[in-house]
Amino acid sequence: MGRTAFPGRQAVLDKLLQIKQSDKLGQPFLLMGPEGSGKENTALEFARLLNCAAPDTCGPGRLCESCVKTLGFQHPDVRWIGPAPAAIKEAEVRDLFDAKIANPFFQPPYAATSFVSIGDPENPGPLSVRSIIHFLRRRAFQSPYKVAVVADGHRMNAAAANAFLKTLEEPPPATVIFVLSTGTEGMLPTILSRCQKVRFEPWPEAELVTLLSTMTDQPEEAVSQAVRVSDGNARRALELLKPETGMVLDWAAQVFGWIQEQRHALAGIAADEIHRGLLGHAVLPEGAGPKTGELKDTASRRNRAIQLCELLNLHYSDTVGLIEAGDQWPCRLPSMVSVTGQAARQRQTATLLKDMERIDAARGDIDRNLNIGLVLAVLFEELIENVRRDQIR
Repeated sequence: MGRTAFPGRQAVLDKLLQIKQSDKLGQPFLLMGPEGSGKENTALEFARLLNCAAPDTCGPGRLCESCVKTLGFQHPDVRWIGPAPAAIKEAEVRDLFDAKIANPFFQPPYAATSFVSIGDPENPGPLSVRSIIHFLRRRAFQSPYKVAVVADGHRMNAAAANAFLKTLEEPPPATVIFVLSTGTEGMLPTILSRCQKVRFEPWPEAELVTLLSTMTDQPEEAVSQAVRVSDGNARRALELLKPETGMVLDWAAQVFGWIQEQRHALAGIAADEIHRGLLGHAVLPEGAGPKTGELKDTASRRNRAIQLCELLNLHYSDTVGLIEAGDQWPCRLPSMVSVTGQAARQRQTATLLKDMERIDAARGDIDRNLNIGLVLAVLFEELIENVRRDQIR
């Protein structure tokens, strides 16, 4: 059986439905929260509920036509856009939507390096701001409301943001606009002032385990481990359940160990392998060729590098937790307790926190298209130097 609803955050959905009952849907919404916290699915689920043609009888096994179309990204009055290459074609957009149908938390590799663009005046393209503006100007075709969802609104370039501002200031009648963002940095103050702000927190662990257990065929123990590592990020948790991502998790653990042992050469090799889109030679399964898991396109390589930075920071976070709370700290990576425990006995909290900030900065540099290998090589050397300084204090 196909999905009968988008997995949104129920508390926020209840709040949005209350706003609808109060007849206050005219002002656009800015849904803000960390990556993978359910913003997109909450917006899409609200669009489905808002335009449901048979709210009293529609449900699993008997979805109305409107809900079927919304769930299939085929509703004429519901439109989604997000970061994408300016030249993306309709067929590629359909592939994207098919991937989102299969995995409601799917994000394409190019999302990390693309922007929400304004679009050409004559041929704006399917995922541009101009396409959303044209969509909102038309009257609803089938349902009471037109709903527009702009994913990663913080990635709108300046031209797109300025073009969209007029629509946000004066939304057409019977329209609902959602702008999604991980934060306000880089967004126009005028856009922020026009929107009702709704904040999202990471998914509670038990709730996310229950959700992902229904979406995958993985054992609950594996799902629980992925959720614990993900810090409430549903997208990351699902990624961690993939075999290849599990190898990246192991790789991050090895890199962390090499840094603590001040093994410059191995850390440098890791930076080069990430740059070339290869999986670390030390984590490849027995009998695998050196090209196993190789990534050809730049966007996928950047995504893997960003993923490794995020996973590396988990080890630093666990180390800080062990220093501050000792045995009371619930390590998210139990298999690494001996390594993080050793690091906790040798390192200082203040330095580790600076290391975590530095890793986040490197993640941002990679996201901004700087050279992956150079960024990581410099990062690993700086982290190793901080280990040395802590040990001689």
